[in-house]
Amino acid sequence: MQDLSFRWPHPRLHTPLGPVSVRVHTGENVHGLDPDRLTVTTDGDTTTVDADGLVWAGGQQQGPGRVTVRITETPDGVRIGVRAQHPDGVRCVALVLHDQPTGDVTGLREGDLPVPATGRVVQYPNGWFDLATPLLGLRRPDGTVTVARSLDTQVRSKRFAVVPHFDAPESCEFELIADADAARPSMVFEVPEWELRRTGDLAPVLAEHTAHVRAAYDLPAWEQRDDVPDWLRQTSLVVSLNGMHFTGRVFLDYDGMLDTLRRLGEQLDPRRILAYLPGWEGRYYRWYGRFGTDERLGGPDGFRRLIEGAHDLGARIMPMFGANVAARDLPGFEHWAAPGQLLNASGHQPIGSVDWDASRHFDHSWGSLVNPAYEPWRRHLAEQIVQLYREYGFDAAFLDISAMYNNDPRGSTTAGLRALVELIRQDCPELLIAGEAWFDGIGGIIPLVQDGHRDTVPTHHDQPDPALFTGTNRSFGHVCLGDPAFGSTGVHEAGYNRHWRLPVREGVLPTLTVVDGTLDAAPDRVALVVQDAHEYAAKFLG
Repeated sequence: MQDLSFRWPHPRLHTPLGPVSVRVHTGENVHGLDPDRLTVTTDGDTTTVDADGLVWAGGQQQGPGRVTVRITETPDGVRIGVRAQHPDGVRCVALVLHDQPTGDVTGLREGDLPVPATGRVVQYPNGWFDLATPLLGLRRPDGTVTVARSLDTQVRSKRFAVVPHFDAPESCEFELIADADAARPSMVFEVPEWELRRTGDLAPVLAEHTAHVRAAYDLPAWEQRDDVPDWLRQTSLVVSLNGMHFTGRVFLDYDGMLDTLRRLGEQLDPRRILAYLPGWEGRYYRWYGRFGTDERLGGPDGFRRLIEGAHDLGARIMPMFGANVAARDLPGFEHWAAPGQLLNASGHQPIGSVDWDASRHFDHSWGSLVNPAYEPWRRHLAEQIVQLYREYGFDAAFLDISAMYNNDPRGSTTAGLRALVELIRQDCPELLIAGEAWFDGIGGIIPLVQDGHRDTVPTHHDQPDPALFTGTNRSFGHVCLGDPAFGSTGVHEAGYNRHWRLPVREGVLPTLTVVDGTLDAAPDRVALVVQDAHEYAAKFLG
């Protein structure tokens, strides 16, 4: 974690949990409250601090701007609201709780994590690990937890930073950073309230926060969702049937996928099975943006045999589509994708790639991230899915990287995802839409999602609070889950993964990864996953 190389003498404001200070970040610099221009008023339990001016250069220079901080004491903590104004526009605002004992952070999907001497930054929203909702706890030596949660009612990025003191790492600063919406730049940012409290029991705080989130995003109850088909409510096993790797290496062709379903149907009622198809369209990811069957896998006839054969058994089929990735060298990219390429809040394209071919350099540039808020891309993708659905009759469409969030000045990625799903379902309302990963703000958009992972170790969205996720959604294993025979992740770039079996919990559907040879090489392990599917059905499906 990078940091400033000097101590800034920010004015500290009193709260029952410790002193706090405020930083205001613009696109140009970072500013603090001018200690010579502060006004403090108290009205009952609320203290209001007005700064009629800001400082910069670590406090050495004065400048324009205004900040109002409202500190309201509650029976078990404090709520703090900040209104920041600067002529350059406000990018984000940091509220810092000072001089806390350094401890593990808690409230994450992956469990408690230690804070190294160099500090730790935890981000929201993150669909795969870290925070699915903006709440984080900092453990204290006495066993209590300092909990910070944002009371925002819309999806906006937050960062929680624990920064140990360089000369006394047993103490730290607990930073709560809220980003303004880059699509609505303004000189004024009304920061959603932060609530801080100290507790010996995290459960009541989680329950209170879950109630807030469910109301904020109008999350439907799982039992009442109209975008969940009846067959999904009887599904107890997702089978990941891997097709073609990026390199062109084939694991299962369409006939091999159908044969796998027939064999598994001898161990479990096929009506309990949903087959997920990564790499069904040919070279995995390489031609994202153009979807169709692949001749080496069996072509249109083979794909039709797969779907009709699965339906004869009673199983369901879910091919994979890229929600926000397209190959730059596809015809028409400059029209239906290029103007909507994803941007950071700075206005620049994020840089990132995957090591698809073991070249160890992450320097492929044929794929580009596209914001689904861009209508031409949305329509280009939706029309392909609808056309393929009408031609072949599969049961679900999986949207890859659907949980991607970026504070894009061109528009909300979350609102874009909602519009994409609505566009698909407008023409085929009976089609299940599933997606990759999850955070609270997309819970009502997509009912079925993949688990997350942290460096291929599965993370489950029903943790740490089952009520938040399971009340609305269900998950299945991420595509990086290893197969039980070889640990192969099939088409996924992880290569190999020792994790091949998931816990049996209501929010987590048992998942079996299959590559060529899996069923024959590890029948006992395959049987264990099938046993999990039987157990899931008995416990949760009736």
